[in-house]
Amino acid sequence: MFHVDKWYFDAIDDRGAVIIVYSARLEWGRLHVDYASVLRVSEGGDRREASTMRLVDRPRLRGDVLRWCSEPLAVDGEWHRLADPIRRTLASGPEGAIKWTCHMPRARATIHVGEDEVEGLGYVERLHLTLPLSKLPFRTLRWGRHVSTRHSLIWIDWAGDSDRRWIWLDGEEQRATALSGDAPSELPNGAALWLRDRRDVQNRPVLAALGLLPPALTRRVAGGIAGMHEHKMVSRSSIVVNGDAVDDGWSLYEVVTKPDVRGARSEVRGSRAEARGSRAR
Repeated sequence: MFHVDKWYFDAIDDRGAVIIVYSARLEWGRLHVDYASVLRVSEGGDRREASTMRLVDRPRLRGDVLRWCSEPLAVDGEWHRLADPIRRTLASGPEGAIKWTCHMPRARATIHVGEDEVEGLGYVERLHLTLPLSKLPFRTLRWGRHVSTRHSLIWIDWAGDSDRRWIWLDGEEQRATALSGDAPSELPNGAALWLRDRRDVQNRPVLAALGLLPPALTRRVAGGIAGMHEHKMVSRSSIVVNGDAVDDGWSLYEVVTKPDVRGARSEVRGSRAEARGSRAR
């Protein structure tokens, strides 16, 4: 049986420094793997990343407070909920399902990584995936979240074999809403989200993140995500009505693409070589 339980946490401070944390458990037949990573990107673009498969604690959610710690990564983070959760089953069928819970569309977060601290507005979601990776129902995925002191805006957009789009403004699902570039437009009352001062957070093949996984598991996972590419970005963002900003905050968003099969096969070979080099070092 295939099952992924993945938590995603983030926070952005007032200057634009970003912290993104993943904590995941993957079960596939007899293989059971825990994995965690932390990515820090300063307001100036300095990027530091670390990951581990040791002593991966599960997040502790008690009431409106979530706590997650990692001794190997020297991370200690706390998120306080400022908006109600959102839950959706994004896909379901005989082969499996994708169940998504946004525990905190808007949160106040404080995260320590070693001697560093990021304090600002954040976001928390959890994904339960039993659908095999090779059956993911999209060729292009766009995801993002805008968070401010007053509002939250979340979007998920699939294009490919099954086109789907979900957008929530302050927890209310929006209907017949379009994306203009990477951001939602045609929101209620003529509102739209504007992005500016974009900076890259991550821009790489998805397989490049899996160098720590055991070779046997990497080979099994690679067939499902071979050739997938992730491009994460951060921007200052504003909800605007008739051209006037009524809300200012920060947006984190990404585009995940699945290229052609030939490119995917080439990337699998390159990622395996990179993983062997990482282990040798």
